[in-house]
Amino acid sequence: MADKTLIFVGAEAHGLYRKAAGEARWEELGDGLPPLPQARPIAIHPEHPDIVFVGTQRGVYRSRDRGDHWQRMNLPEGRVVWSLAFHPHHAQIMYLGTEGSEVYTSQDGGENWDYLSTIVNPDAVQMAFATRILGFAMEMTEPQNMFAALEVGGAARSHDGGKTWELINHDLAGDVDLMDLHGVAVGAADDSAVFIANRVGVLRSRDRGDTWENVHLERFSPIAYSRGVQMAPHDSNTLYACVGLNFGSEAGGVVRSTDLGATWERIDHGISPQSTTFGVAIHRQNPGQICFCTRRGQVFNSSDNGASWHEHVLPESAMNVISIACTSV
Repeated sequence: MADKTLIFVGAEAHGLYRKAAGEARWEELGDGLPPLPQARPIAIHPEHPDIVFVGTQRGVYRSRDRGDHWQRMNLPEGRVVWSLAFHPHHAQIMYLGTEGSEVYTSQDGGENWDYLSTIVNPDAVQMAFATRILGFAMEMTEPQNMFAALEVGGAARSHDGGKTWELINHDLAGDVDLMDLHGVAVGAADDSAVFIANRVGVLRSRDRGDTWENVHLERFSPIAYSRGVQMAPHDSNTLYACVGLNFGSEAGGVVRSTDLGATWERIDHGISPQSTTFGVAIHRQNPGQICFCTRRGQVFNSSDNGASWHEHVLPESAMNVISIACTSV
């Protein structure tokens, strides 16, 4: 039983769901969460897998029992949470990003949150929503060097642990497809390698964001629009990226690079994702366990590093599925 993968999936409209791979039904989680929770980022504690965080339209919530019960953490009211990240060396230190591009930090394992800064981009593309932070990434050797992905405001960089920020949009500004960032990752094998996901696909910087180059996912996949990119927790050269044709497309998948972004391959073999992939998760303790979710409610998991897949269809009430995380039962 301990070897089973436990999957958490968040739907923006609405709900937070849990399922053990191999079990028949999804559980909709709600004890302590706000009514009709808009579940956005899901973060599992890197050292204590019983502890799970989820960002919602009413702040951030924590569970100490793998999702059975939830409690709202001490974050000012009115904050819509879009990103959560742990410090790479001190899991008691966390970062949170909001709609409105505010950055908060916790020094006590997520119990209390203090305002740190606001990332301001006067040239952000005007949308129906305020610019929001969809991801953070930190260098392993110098964690005070942080990067943020802004929807639809491009990329930002901090050299002081998020207290101040500078925009790094030299090769992005003026193009909405490039400025519409959905995720960011830092290459642990090379701290100067930074990756961002946007409508074009995945871009790489070899100089901490001073310049950007397209890795041209279209060479490896017929669909390249990307809703996220992340490093594997076990291998500093391996990255995963979500792909689709566009936001509302009827095709999705996952690509993987094992050489820090030089080449990529599709790993969603033998299955048919029928909408854009919005999240991918790699089990921290068992990296052969990979999960991903599509916007319209398909969830897939592999226990053999992507060689084969099992599908888990969410209830129809789960709409706009945007986040996924996995751990052990």
